[in-house]
Amino acid sequence: MPKNINTDHIERMFPFEFYEELIPQLAGYTIMNPAFFSPDHIQIDENKKRGLFDKHRKEMEKLNQLNILSVEPIGELLILDICYTNDQSEAILKGGLLRSQVPISILSVQLYDSSGQPVFASDVSEESIANIPEVLWDDPNLLIAIVSLSEEGPKIGILKAPPQIEQLIEHQIFENEDAADDQN
Repeated sequence: MPKNINTDHIERMFPFEFYEELIPQLAGYTIMNPAFFSPDHIQIDENKKRGLFDKHRKEMEKLNQLNILSVEPIGELLILDICYTNDQSEAILKGGLLRSQVPISILSVQLYDSSGQPVFASDVSEESIANIPEVLWDDPNLLIAIVSLSEEGPKIGILKAPPQIEQLIEHQIFENEDAADDQN
Protein backbone atom coordinates (compact mmCIF):
# COMPACT_ATOMS: atom_id res chain seq x y z
CA MET A 1 0.00 0.00 0.00
CA PRO A 2 1.58 3.29 -1.04
CA LYS A 3 1.86 6.16 1.41
CA ASN A 4 2.65 8.44 -1.47
CA ILE A 5 0.81 9.65 -4.54
CA ASN A 6 3.19 10.40 -7.38
CA THR A 7 3.79 14.15 -7.73
CA ASP A 8 3.05 13.96 -11.47
CA HIS A 9 -0.51 12.94 -10.57
CA ILE A 10 -0.79 15.69 -7.96
CA GLU A 11 0.39 18.30 -10.45
CA ARG A 12 -2.17 17.09 -12.99
CA MET A 13 -5.06 16.93 -10.51
CA PHE A 14 -4.17 20.16 -8.65
CA PRO A 15 -2.67 22.61 -11.16
CA PHE A 16 -1.94 26.32 -10.64
CA GLU A 17 -5.57 27.18 -11.51
CA PHE A 18 -6.84 25.04 -8.60
CA TYR A 19 -4.80 27.13 -6.15
CA GLU A 20 -5.66 30.39 -7.90
CA GLU A 21 -9.37 29.69 -7.28
CA LEU A 22 -8.88 28.16 -3.81
CA ILE A 23 -6.75 30.89 -2.22
CA PRO A 24 -9.62 33.41 -1.78
CA GLN A 25 -11.64 30.65 -0.06
CA LEU A 26 -8.96 29.85 2.56
CA ALA A 27 -10.53 32.08 5.21
CA GLY A 28 -7.72 33.06 7.53
CA TYR A 29 -4.93 30.96 6.00
CA THR A 30 -2.07 31.54 3.55
CA ILE A 31 -0.22 28.69 1.83
CA MET A 32 3.57 28.62 1.91
CA ASN A 33 3.97 28.59 -1.88
CA PRO A 34 5.62 31.96 -2.63
CA ALA A 35 3.27 32.60 -5.54
CA PHE A 36 0.45 32.97 -3.01
CA PHE A 37 2.24 33.74 0.27
CA SER A 38 1.96 37.51 0.16
CA PRO A 39 -0.78 38.55 -2.30
CA ASP A 40 -1.77 41.54 -0.15
CA HIS A 41 1.80 42.87 -0.04
CA ILE A 42 3.20 42.21 -3.50
CA GLN A 43 1.39 42.25 -6.83
CA ILE A 44 2.99 39.91 -9.39
CA ASP A 45 1.92 39.34 -12.96
CA GLU A 46 0.37 35.99 -13.88
CA ASN A 47 3.46 34.56 -15.66
CA LYS A 48 5.83 35.35 -12.76
CA LYS A 49 3.29 33.99 -10.29
CA ARG A 50 2.98 30.75 -12.29
CA GLY A 51 6.79 30.52 -12.47
CA LEU A 52 7.12 30.91 -8.68
CA PHE A 53 4.40 28.30 -8.19
CA ASP A 54 6.14 25.78 -10.48
CA LYS A 55 9.57 26.42 -8.90
CA HIS A 56 8.18 25.85 -5.39
CA ARG A 57 6.47 22.65 -6.53
CA LYS A 58 9.74 21.28 -7.92
CA GLU A 59 11.48 22.03 -4.62
CA MET A 60 8.66 20.39 -2.66
CA GLU A 61 8.86 17.27 -4.87
CA LYS A 62 12.12 16.34 -3.13
CA LEU A 63 10.41 16.43 0.27
CA ASN A 64 7.15 14.84 -0.82
CA GLN A 65 7.94 11.21 0.00
CA LEU A 66 4.99 10.54 2.29
CA ASN A 67 2.02 12.66 1.24
CA ILE A 68 -0.86 10.61 2.62
CA LEU A 69 -1.64 11.56 6.20
CA SER A 70 -4.08 9.71 8.46
CA VAL A 71 -6.03 11.88 10.91
CA GLU A 72 -9.02 10.90 13.04
CA PRO A 73 -11.96 11.20 12.62
CA ILE A 74 -11.56 11.76 8.87
CA GLY A 75 -9.06 9.07 7.91
CA GLU A 76 -6.56 9.50 5.12
CA LEU A 77 -5.88 12.88 3.51
CA LEU A 78 -3.60 13.98 0.68
CA ILE A 79 -1.12 16.68 1.73
CA LEU A 80 -1.02 19.58 -0.75
CA ASP A 81 1.02 22.30 0.96
CA ILE A 82 2.08 23.86 4.24
CA CYS A 83 0.08 26.89 5.37
CA TYR A 84 -0.01 29.52 8.10
CA THR A 85 -2.72 31.62 9.66
CA ASN A 86 -2.83 35.12 8.22
CA ASP A 87 -1.49 36.49 11.54
CA GLN A 88 1.45 34.08 11.43
CA SER A 89 2.15 35.00 7.79
CA GLU A 90 2.11 38.69 8.67
CA ALA A 91 4.53 38.13 11.58
CA ILE A 92 6.87 36.11 9.33
CA LEU A 93 6.83 38.82 6.66
CA LYS A 94 7.57 41.53 9.22
CA GLY A 95 10.43 39.49 10.70
CA GLY A 96 8.79 38.95 14.08
CA LEU A 97 8.63 35.18 13.63
CA LEU A 98 10.76 32.61 11.89
CA ARG A 99 8.98 29.86 9.96
CA SER A 100 10.57 27.33 12.31
CA GLN A 101 8.83 29.00 15.29
CA VAL A 102 5.34 28.47 13.86
CA PRO A 103 3.38 25.24 14.40
CA ILE A 104 2.94 23.32 11.16
CA SER A 105 -0.45 23.49 9.47
CA ILE A 106 -1.10 21.41 6.39
CA LEU A 107 -3.53 22.07 3.55
CA SER A 108 -5.02 18.63 2.87
CA VAL A 109 -7.71 17.19 0.64
CA GLN A 110 -9.71 14.05 0.12
CA LEU A 111 -11.82 13.23 -2.90
CA TYR A 112 -14.70 10.80 -2.46
CA ASP A 113 -16.13 8.54 -5.14
CA SER A 114 -19.86 8.17 -5.82
CA SER A 115 -20.18 5.57 -3.04
CA GLY A 116 -18.52 7.88 -0.48
CA GLN A 117 -15.20 6.00 -0.41
CA PRO A 118 -11.95 8.01 -0.22
CA VAL A 119 -9.98 8.17 -3.47
CA PHE A 120 -6.67 9.50 -2.10
CA ALA A 121 -5.98 6.50 0.10
CA SER A 122 -3.18 4.01 0.63
CA ASP A 123 -5.30 1.14 -0.67
CA VAL A 124 -6.12 2.81 -4.02
CA SER A 125 -3.93 1.72 -6.93
CA GLU A 126 -1.75 4.10 -8.90
CA GLU A 127 -3.68 3.12 -12.03
CA SER A 128 -6.89 4.42 -10.43
CA ILE A 129 -5.17 7.65 -9.37
CA ALA A 130 -3.81 8.06 -12.92
CA ASN A 131 -7.40 8.13 -14.24
CA ILE A 132 -8.51 11.06 -12.07
CA PRO A 133 -8.82 14.27 -14.10
CA GLU A 134 -8.14 17.78 -12.85
CA VAL A 135 -9.93 18.41 -9.55
CA LEU A 136 -11.89 21.63 -9.11
CA TRP A 137 -11.82 23.32 -5.69
CA ASP A 138 -15.62 23.46 -5.66
CA ASP A 139 -16.12 19.78 -6.60
CA PRO A 140 -19.01 18.60 -4.37
CA ASN A 141 -17.08 15.39 -3.57
CA LEU A 142 -13.94 17.20 -2.38
CA LEU A 143 -13.06 17.67 1.28
CA ILE A 144 -10.60 20.47 2.03
CA ALA A 145 -9.09 20.63 5.49
CA ILE A 146 -6.32 22.32 7.43
CA VAL A 147 -4.51 19.96 9.80
CA SER A 148 -2.61 21.82 12.51
CA LEU A 149 0.06 19.82 14.31
CA SER A 150 0.57 20.80 17.92
CA GLU A 151 1.90 19.33 21.15
CA GLU A 152 -1.65 18.24 22.05
CA GLY A 153 -1.95 16.33 18.77
CA PRO A 154 -3.45 17.18 15.38
CA LYS A 155 -6.38 19.56 15.14
CA ILE A 156 -8.54 19.64 12.03
CA GLY A 157 -10.37 22.54 10.50
CA ILE A 158 -12.78 21.56 7.75
CA LEU A 159 -13.05 24.24 5.09
CA LYS A 160 -15.39 22.28 2.86
CA ALA A 161 -16.78 18.74 2.84
CA PRO A 162 -19.38 16.70 1.00
CA PRO A 163 -22.60 16.70 3.08
CA GLN A 164 -22.53 12.94 3.76
CA ILE A 165 -18.92 13.13 5.00
CA GLU A 166 -19.71 16.16 7.15
CA GLN A 167 -22.56 14.21 8.79
CA LEU A 168 -20.31 11.18 9.32
CA ILE A 169 -17.63 13.32 10.98
CA GLU A 170 -20.20 15.05 13.22
CA HIS A 171 -21.62 11.66 14.21
CA GLN A 172 -18.15 10.31 15.07
CA ILE A 173 -17.29 13.42 17.10
CA PHE A 174 -20.51 13.23 19.11
CA GLU A 175 -20.05 9.49 19.59
CA ASN A 176 -16.52 10.09 20.95
CA GLU A 177 -17.78 12.86 23.27
CA ASP A 178 -20.56 10.60 24.60
CA ALA A 179 -18.05 7.80 25.22
CA ALA A 180 -15.75 10.22 27.07
CA ASP A 181 -18.67 11.49 29.18
CA ASP A 182 -19.63 7.90 30.07
CA GLN A 183 -16.10 7.21 31.31
CA ASN A 184 -16.11 10.26 33.59
